[in-house]
Amino acid sequence: MKFRPAATLALLFAAGSAVARAQAPTPAQTPKPFTLEVDVDLVSITAVVHDKAGRFISGLGPRNVQVFEDGVAQDVSIFQEAKGGADKIPLSIALVLDASGSMKPNMTFLQEAASSFIGKLEPEDEALVVGFNESVKGSAEFTSDQDRLENFIQGLQAFGGTSLYDALQYALERIKDRPGRKAVIIFSDGDDTTSGMGQKPVVDYARSVEATIYSVGIRGGTTGEAPPKGFLKTVADETGGQYFFPDRVGELLKIFTEISAELHQHYLLAYSPKKPPDSLFRKIEVKVDRPDAVVRVRKGYFATKRRKARG
Repeated sequence: MKFRPAATLALLFAAGSAVARAQAPTPAQTPKPFTLEVDVDLVSITAVVHDKAGRFISGLGPRNVQVFEDGVAQDVSIFQEAKGGADKIPLSIALVLDASGSMKPNMTFLQEAASSFIGKLEPEDEALVVGFNESVKGSAEFTSDQDRLENFIQGLQAFGGTSLYDALQYALERIKDRPGRKAVIIFSDGDDTTSGMGQKPVVDYARSVEATIYSVGIRGGTTGEAPPKGFLKTVADETGGQYFFPDRVGELLKIFTEISAELHQHYLLAYSPKKPPDSLFRKIEVKVDRPDAVVRVRKGYFATKRRKARG
């Protein structure tokens, strides 16, 4: 097996992503229903491997790992541990922040935690910030300019309803064609009230995009409303991410620090499926030859054949 430099990996993983390159919706536009167009010539997987104590297990190689698709062993063609320097895997992050009216008492805490998270990005990382209430608005482009990202965060004002589903759909649309590892961090304090999208289509779309979702939900500031635990837990579980439901907003700094550390400690794998596309959902399982290893990956993908471009 050859280990490819980061630039080549970026191109290969981009090729394995969803290939419908529609423009991102404008802030006032309701996202269109999704269509699944996945190039299954190459399936990429982000694997986070911890021991029983929660410590990242480094130093694994291709011989330590097995990948199964619907129970059938696959031949891993790419295997790389996230490292710094010339071999660093590109990291793209969409930070999705609830700015609905119920967030008013907690907005300062959220902005502080989000800005601290942005400050932990490495020079090669790029991020996008999405704010939402009854509408969804994202910063212009993915960028490594931390000042620009922090200015967008500090400019958020809490008012209006909660378009949680639309916001996640928008973030996934923006990130799906990015190279390397892709992650979405979504924060909300209440159930969806104003989205044009339904919950199920957004969950299905999350399953089709090669992005890990980290969900954070807290109780609403003025009403005491519980966060949408079912939805936030589901999208995190399906994509190999984590979910957090802290009792206090003051815990956000610790949570964002934990997420930041994990984003820079993982493995990227890729394989060409042995079975041709059939438009069905296929389960992915990754096993490591260490008895103390706990592996977290996305649950699977839709094996839909890519549409040919028309001349």
